Amino acid sequence: MSFKQDSYPGMISQGVETQHRHFPQYQGQKPDFEYIVIGSGMGGGIFADDLVDRTRDQKRILILEAGSYLYPTHVYNVSRIPNNVLARRFGSRTFEQGTFPQDPEKRQHYIHEELQLNFGGRSIFWSGLIPEVQKWELDFFPNAVANDLESRFLKLAGEKMNESQTLGNTAKQIVEELKKTDLENDFVIRETPRALHQPYINSDEFFIEPTGVFNTAELLINQVGVPHDKIDYEGKGLFMLLNHYVEDIQNNINNDYKLIVKDVLTREFKTFYARNVVLAAGSIGSPKLLKRSTIGRELPQNVQDLIGVGLTDHPTTDWVNTRVTKIGDFNIPRGSNAKITLYSKGARDVNNRVIFPFNIEMNVNHEYWHLRENDPDAEIPIPGAAGDSSLQIKFSFANCLDDGNRIRKAPDYQYRPYIEFQNLSWMSHLAEDRFPKVAGWDPNRPYDEIWSLLDSTAKRVIGKFKNDATVATTDDDIPHDKDFGWGTVHHSVGTLRMPYKPSIYSPVSQNSVVDEDLRVKGTQNLYVSDMSVLPFSSAANPVRHMAGLALRLSAKLAGD
Repeated sequence: MSFKQDSYPGMISQGVETQHRHFPQYQGQKPDFEYIVIGSGMGGGIFADDLVDRTRDQKRILILEAGSYLYPTHVYNVSRIPNNVLARRFGSRTFEQGTFPQDPEKRQHYIHEELQLNFGGRSIFWSGLIPEVQKWELDFFPNAVANDLESRFLKLAGEKMNESQTLGNTAKQIVEELKKTDLENDFVIRETPRALHQPYINSDEFFIEPTGVFNTAELLINQVGVPHDKIDYEGKGLFMLLNHYVEDIQNNINNDYKLIVKDVLTREFKTFYARNVVLAAGSIGSPKLLKRSTIGRELPQNVQDLIGVGLTDHPTTDWVNTRVTKIGDFNIPRGSNAKITLYSKGARDVNNRVIFPFNIEMNVNHEYWHLRENDPDAEIPIPGAAGDSSLQIKFSFANCLDDGNRIRKAPDYQYRPYIEFQNLSWMSHLAEDRFPKVAGWDPNRPYDEIWSLLDSTAKRVIGKFKNDATVATTDDDIPHDKDFGWGTVHHSVGTLRMPYKPSIYSPVSQNSVVDEDLRVKGTQNLYVSDMSVLPFSSAANPVRHMAGLALRLSAKLAGD
């Protein structure tokens, strides 16, 4: 079977001049490498970049990427075209599939965007927010992994992505005022950290210049440097090869791996060999590749049975909105912006149930957050007749892996995998299955009680603000007539899980696809470095602890 580009309608395959000018494509005749990384996104890009640093450029490392080099920067620097429009244009189309293998009911199985096949993966479409997984959530990870993340690698991940120290005075002052309230008893209240790609930006005030956010395409280009005339393709270091799709991974007689690769521009096949292979194609791409590869069919049956199983997102609610002018003694400047997270501390009630198995996400004047959509020379518009500010509140829930969801093998001679992702009867599924697993909630808990908790918590937060001289209020509730929990495409996890806890009261199960070192069970040197290995979907965006896991894998393989 050979790659058919029309399997991915949004994929662009081209060898653009910008690509040739920014970095050298691998042109050597030597097919042997010590490491081959399949995918250049968050997991693969960070892993490869860090491994080069740790091994001091003394290993032959090849990154294989099926897509092209679309942008020389993060898309937020491109234009005022909305990010979601750009993303849909370049391969982020929606999976909408019926019940497998028939289609009697449209949208029975649904998850947002398809694979994004381009240099840098989804990182070039990502906003750069890097909130942190909390202690109570790390309890769902194997102890060794949780300890390593907490003690070392979450911090290193922030440093790798040039974590902002503050988002400016408005965010800082709102956080300080919120910490003076009773919310501090139940939540860790912090500015939502943002990744800053360019290290020369003043990290105290990131928004002085809207010059970009972190993405692995730029990270890897910086690593290899500007191309020159004397590249030793037979030597050591980092090499990259775009527009090359991995068709098969095979065990080789020399105790290494053989990769069959298709050039999607010329349709020619190539063969590469590697002592170590790292899958980094994402929660949809990596299980799909493993299922269709020779090596995947040779794995122990209990491992094969779990490949692609467990696809999980983190449910979110809609926003509750109101208008505010101040909090405590701080007058919120009109036209300012702040993004704040109230992380659940995981407090338990008398029955040992997690009271708040969710984070609270807060936006102040969200319309000013993405500065590429604003003209810095224009007068700042006043939001609201009285010059007040908008305040938005929503909830983001943690989630255990859901074995009812899975990536099935693509039909013969096709490439798009079949996604089974439950997306109907959301409230019943969340209340009766997911919430009990992640928080110990009673599966018979009335829906009204759940909605009441969310509504009262939102109003509890809003009540800390003022609108002119009165306490801020809202007539809005979390919309009860609209089920929540739609697939959050950038945050799907769990399809090649590490050892995990099926529920809050369960011990860690060793029934997994990869071990605690992210090595595929039944193999010697096949690893996974992407969201698919996560054993749990955190309430916060998981990209920071994914980056931490990539750095942890790099450190282990480098012997650090």
